[in-house]
Amino acid sequence: MEFPVFQFSYLGSGMVIGLDAVLHVIISHGLAIGAVSFIVISEYLGLVKASRDWEAFARDFLKFTIIITTGIGAITGAGIWLITSALSPRGIGSMLRIFFWPWFSEWIVFTCEVIFILIYYFTWSRWVRERKLKHIYLGMMYVFLAICSAWLITGILGFMLTSDGWPWAKSFWPAFLNPSYLPQLLLRIGMAFSLGSLFSAVFLLFTRREGTFRIEALKLFGKAALISFSATAVFAWWYFSVVPSTFKTHAVFAVLTSRFSQQPEIFWYVNCAGAIMLFTFSLVSMRSASALAKILIIPALLVSIGFVGEFERIREFIRGPYLMPGYMYANQVLLDETPFFNKEGIVKNDPWLTMSPDNQGIAALGAGLFARNCSACHTIGGINDIAKKVDGRTVDGIFVILAHTHEMAPFMPPFSGTEDERRTLAGFLYGLSKGTVKEHTPSRFAPAHAHGGGTHE
Repeated sequence: MEFPVFQFSYLGSGMVIGLDAVLHVIISHGLAIGAVSFIVISEYLGLVKASRDWEAFARDFLKFTIIITTGIGAITGAGIWLITSALSPRGIGSMLRIFFWPWFSEWIVFTCEVIFILIYYFTWSRWVRERKLKHIYLGMMYVFLAICSAWLITGILGFMLTSDGWPWAKSFWPAFLNPSYLPQLLLRIGMAFSLGSLFSAVFLLFTRREGTFRIEALKLFGKAALISFSATAVFAWWYFSVVPSTFKTHAVFAVLTSRFSQQPEIFWYVNCAGAIMLFTFSLVSMRSASALAKILIIPALLVSIGFVGEFERIREFIRGPYLMPGYMYANQVLLDETPFFNKEGIVKNDPWLTMSPDNQGIAALGAGLFARNCSACHTIGGINDIAKKVDGRTVDGIFVILAHTHEMAPFMPPFSGTEDERRTLAGFLYGLSKGTVKEHTPSRFAPAHAHGGGTHE
């Protein structure tokens, strides 16, 4: 089944997917796995030490955590399905055929997570004395399920960068247990405990707690942060060591983009400064300097969130020009389809374009060709604006560039279409740069409520 191409103005579809996905990762990793793990540990310390302070901290922190995880976390998780189904239907459809059972299992696990966390929360005051240890086991079970969810999803995420021999063998297990699976899983767990320790420290430092308890708890979270930061750094090194060198060459560019790509030292300076900030906070916390820790905790948390966003950005960007390496380009055109489209044309073989009654003009055809070929990465008038990219070039210059996009920028897919279609798209892009073409003609490529476009892959 062929699907229409939907585009978002200004942000672009890739940015929309990315913002939702990164927010979901921060919550699902940092709170669902990391923070709840420290809540369970705090409850256990409250039991073995007969400490009301540890018990109260765990109970209060859980109240905050459950609101975020079951509210925003669940919504952004479902939002990923909604957004990708609309903006990348061929990609998500193809991966569903490969990974149906892991995704089906993950939904069952997710449902169990919600059930367990709600039971854990609402039975807190009821399961006391001899049942307290069982209540702690309930919290541990929730953390285990959250890690199982990461275990199931990581195989799919790893496949999208290191598909190994799947494009030829079409075998499930090599696809799921791909070369980057284990290091990425451990990296994500390390990220989860790094974020969890920082979220716990934030809640500790910005809520009223007894002085002696605050120092004791801060030491614990500082040690946990130091260990998890160190482990995350090791697993990050392992992960990028198994990523093919062809993809790794784009890593710095993925972060700096074309604006700062000629100054790669900025990447290393900023990342080193961020790492120093995180380790400094850990050491300050371990020395019980609560006043200084309170000053550093918010910058440290923001740096940690920035590292998560950076990792997800790099992981998504460097697999370009592919959505599924060796099988599908980022613009959802199959590798095997490109020679056919170059010979027979993409316009007459696209039912949505040929069926639309308003697609008779050159501008409308150009808009359709842009949507199919370019809107996976570019927008019109927004982030990564295609008009700015071609500004100052002639029609013939754009025409030639379109034939060599994949050679000029290895992370860009090749143009799919005949020479005449390439000429039509060149004229459309030239018109955009000169302002003679204002926007898409409303069509299946640009519904009246959503014209613009693009992903960042």
